[in-house]
Amino acid sequence: MTQPLYDPAVLKFVGQTPEEVRTRLSVELDRFEAQLRGRQGDWTVTQPNRDWSPAQEAEHVLKIDTSIVPLMRLLLSDKELRPSPQVPGVTINGKRQSPDSLLPSAEGMPFEALDTTWAEHRQKLEEMAAQVRETPGRTFWHHFFGEIDALDWLRMITVHLRAHRKLLEESAAA
Repeated sequence: MTQPLYDPAVLKFVGQTPEEVRTRLSVELDRFEAQLRGRQGDWTVTQPNRDWSPAQEAEHVLKIDTSIVPLMRLLLSDKELRPSPQVPGVTINGKRQSPDSLLPSAEGMPFEALDTTWAEHRQKLEEMAAQVRETPGRTFWHHFFGEIDALDWLRMITVHLRAHRKLLEESAAA
């Protein structure tokens, strides 16, 4: 089912200013990574009430973030913004669905990649976040929030990371 757009203002609980959002992003990255490191014993096991293992949660978050960093770089630049398809997101049973290209593989991210791939990813994400500011008039389409600027994209990453961290916490407690 196609989902009506959400008001991007719902993302602002993670911070009003770029500095507040950067701080919250770092906190959420720390919390998410702590969850991942504590899941070595069930790393590849599909979690209770979930379709994914911790390895797949990690790979999905990595794919989402990696796809957004270049987009934020573009929004912060003077380069021309070309129109993009404005396709609303899809929900199934009330759950927002990720585009197929951003779904994790059957295996997910290897646990050993936390010290390499994940660490490099985090560094690149935080370096980009350090540059983010509001970009009025320079927006890019998000399938659930519509046209949002660079700061809202950073908020979205932070909210997405928080959501997946909470899912990992819930599955660990089950």
